Amino acid sequence: MSTTNLDTYISNISGKVAIVTGAASGLGRKLSERLAEYNAQVLLVDINPSVEQVSQEINTHLSRDATSWIVCDLCNLQDIQKYLDHAIHIYGHYDIIVNNAGIANEQSLFSQPGSTELDRILALNLRAPMEATRIAVQYFKATGRKGTVLNTASVGGLLPISIMESYGTTKAGLIFFTATCKSLAPLIRVNAVAPYFADTPLVANNRLVQSYPLVRQVGLMLPEKVIKAMVKAIGDESLAGDTLMVAMGAKPERLTFYDSISLHVTSYIVSGTVNRYATALSSYFARALDSILGYIRKPVPHRQNQR
Repeated sequence: MSTTNLDTYISNISGKVAIVTGAASGLGRKLSERLAEYNAQVLLVDINPSVEQVSQEINTHLSRDATSWIVCDLCNLQDIQKYLDHAIHIYGHYDIIVNNAGIANEQSLFSQPGSTELDRILALNLRAPMEATRIAVQYFKATGRKGTVLNTASVGGLLPISIMESYGTTKAGLIFFTATCKSLAPLIRVNAVAPYFADTPLVANNRLVQSYPLVRQVGLMLPEKVIKAMVKAIGDESLAGDTLMVAMGAKPERLTFYDSISLHVTSYIVSGTVNRYATALSSYFARALDSILGYIRKPVPHRQNQR
């Protein structure tokens, strides 16, 4: 019997200990369910106390203690160390970290009366994943365990959306951070997914997202497509420092943006020829944005009914 890519991913996940943040709802909950179905032990982390009930529901559905839970506020750096230590206390180790927790701004940065929302978005969307990855990398190196980190970014980190300045900036930073981790492989693989807006509570209840013209034109994506890409990013050992873009009408696509940018910038620095490479960079950015928009707008294929 031939082995499919999914079989390989499941094999690389089965028996592992995974930690998923933002696990009480949305993509975090769905991914936790999937990892548990693939025979991983999963620690669910969320600021919402309902994470306990989610854990119990998954365990009941699978008729085994596949998950545990802990309530943490990831804006508090001590809580990040707390849930990582908790995983070791319960399971003896951990293998997979999914930095999924995140929030979107409720109003434009320039309409906010103070910095409270900005501070929380920066802390939760960018600082928390970086801090968790820092601790995990040191742990994997010290123990010699192979580890995987997955960061949940967004297409909002690739397309400058004027009304979502804070959210987009943190997601762009997360994609860049992921790319800088490429050299940690093969012992440690750090990847990201950058999905188009999926139909989750975070997106569906956000007024700014709903008002974005592209969302009004294309609609929202089913979460299942994102979950499949997340499983691939975790289980595909050929990926390291990579970001998978996910949209409705296309297969997940590896983002090569920073590979090309690095070549252009390096060439410019070495040559010192400003005009040539400044023009090339400007042209490349324009083509990259057009490519991303085209990728998102690909129509969803309709399957003909089979009789």
